[in-house]
Amino acid sequence: MKLEPVSKIKANLGFGVNGDVQRFFTNQCATHMNKYVPFNVGALRNQIDVGLDYITYMSPYAHYQYIGDLYVDPITLKGAFFEENYGFWSRPNTEKILSGKPLNYHTPGTGSYWDKRMWSAEGEQIIKDTENYMKRR
Repeated sequence: MKLEPVSKIKANLGFGVNGDVQRFFTNQCATHMNKYVPFNVGALRNQIDVGLDYITYMSPYAHYQYIGDLYVDPITLKGAFFEENYGFWSRPNTEKILSGKPLNYHTPGTGSYWDKRMWSAEGEQIIKDTENYMKRR
């Protein structure tokens, strides 16, 4: 009996980085994750790159929101300064540090580590949907 390499079997079944099952799974995760991503004006949710086997939020503050910890100026220990005619600003060329204070998310159900929140709440459904997709292939 001659068996094909596992990598070839997986590829034929749609698994792997370029497989359609992997693509389906990744897209399902991105769709389900959306409601757990913090929402103010929608920039974080709308600036997303869904690849074959990855999901990247492209907003400049995505990491900050994902970690969920207030970053502050190491000297002033403030997150930002505010001026009525200008808005919020930070000292130029200053790398902020973690403060240990959690961010306050205003949209119910959203928060830090949204991928983990989504998976805890909806992972079983994603697995079932992926299994059904595989059966239909």
